[in-house]
Amino acid sequence: MGEFEASTPEHEQRRDLVSAGPAVPARRSATPAHPVLPPRLRAVHEASFEESRRLAVRFRALAPSHRDPAEDGTDEDEAEAELLAAALALRCTRTVAARIVRDSHRAVTELPRTLARLETGEFPTAWFERILHRTRHLTATRMEEVDAATVHWPVSLTTEQFQLRLSRLLSRLDSQCETPAHLTPEGRRRVELLPARDDGIGCLRVIGPAPEILDLARRLDAAARAVQAAQRRAFETGEVIPMDPRGTAAETGRTSSLALLQYDLLGGAAFDTDGVQVPQPRFRLNVTVPVLTLLGGSEEPGMLEGTVPIPPAMARELAGQSTTWHRVLTDPCTGAFLPLPAGRYAPTRAMLEHLRLRSSTCAVPGCTRSTSWASEADHIEEYCHEDPEHGGLTELENLHLLCWQHHRAKTAGLLDPARLPSTPGMPGRTAWSVHDRVSVMVRDNEDLASPAMTRELMDSWRRYGARLEARRRALERRKNPPPAPPPPF
Repeated sequence: MGEFEASTPEHEQRRDLVSAGPAVPARRSATPAHPVLPPRLRAVHEASFEESRRLAVRFRALAPSHRDPAEDGTDEDEAEAELLAAALALRCTRTVAARIVRDSHRAVTELPRTLARLETGEFPTAWFERILHRTRHLTATRMEEVDAATVHWPVSLTTEQFQLRLSRLLSRLDSQCETPAHLTPEGRRRVELLPARDDGIGCLRVIGPAPEILDLARRLDAAARAVQAAQRRAFETGEVIPMDPRGTAAETGRTSSLALLQYDLLGGAAFDTDGVQVPQPRFRLNVTVPVLTLLGGSEEPGMLEGTVPIPPAMARELAGQSTTWHRVLTDPCTGAFLPLPAGRYAPTRAMLEHLRLRSSTCAVPGCTRSTSWASEADHIEEYCHEDPEHGGLTELENLHLLCWQHHRAKTAGLLDPARLPSTPGMPGRTAWSVHDRVSVMVRDNEDLASPAMTRELMDSWRRYGARLEARRRALERRKNPPPAPPPPF
């Protein structure tokens, strides 16, 4: 039965003995089940057993937090509140918590026997997590077969042997069932914006059926090569260099690379929406640059959308290309964004921009949805339309930006924020209660560059003052030299 054979470790060993010949059994039986390690690594090996046990404990503790949205009677808002509570306990984002909670539920309900081995500490955590990762597309029935096979795999396998067994097992299961529509190459068509790196590099990933992706790459390559050939002809004839938005080809006298041309072609592509009107962006794209960085007096990085650091040189280049600048006031010592005045129900555009600076993602702790796209302004203390003077005011201290889902959950009473009293010039704080189960205090974002530059300026001023004082004392000594000592006789 191959991978489905319910063989014990002893059976595995017996097959080894039979195939090894008559002279090997004594040596094989003397081989220990665990590696022989030097003393300094034994503690590491023992810690791996404890790590397995802790992972099993976490699975069992988080499994009850799972809510299946496909089940009848599932309250989406209550499920979201439970997920946020789990995220706070795990100290991670709600997106990561959703995956961990879902995997915990699957571990308890779909891999009970293998989980029992994990609880003993003998089953490696990396193996169990890889099984969960590779089997997310399988039905509960297929997972029973996975559990029946993996529970008997000996831990004496190497990692490569384990991965080979798992791949063969999953290939066999996949060949026996129809792939769900959302997991077919056609069902996985999408474009993903990956998290930006700290060095200012971003990545947009296109996923789809291989023939379509290869055709897109072929058309993009053909267009780039055609432009590159046109650039060569322009150099020969002295004409204007085509597709040279940065002027680098004209400056260097060399054609642009195919990679750069493909990038420019994608960046300048027009989106054909078949007559559908696309609304104007609700927010501008914010690049916050410290003024001393612009002047070349500091190497503090800029910030793209409040979350992505960009190198100082890139920040200066972007500022030089921009035709419109907006001044952002921050407290020089704390970096708190200073409020702007307002007083009506609908927040002004300036207020919305300030709220984005204060929190570049949904204000709910654990949520990573950006406030740049589909966020909604919400009154922390509800605005009273009948009697505005007795309700929450439309002012920055009573506003935050929420994603649509958490805005709805707050309206339903599952999320209860309260703005705490704040000291002028200090970042504000919001206390959150999640479904009356978990409470946490969240501090507003602040401009991290302002305090650092303030310290630099103060240090520079102190050094300047010390130099002035030293020069003053030197001049005093030259004007009023000390009296000469009396002669020794």
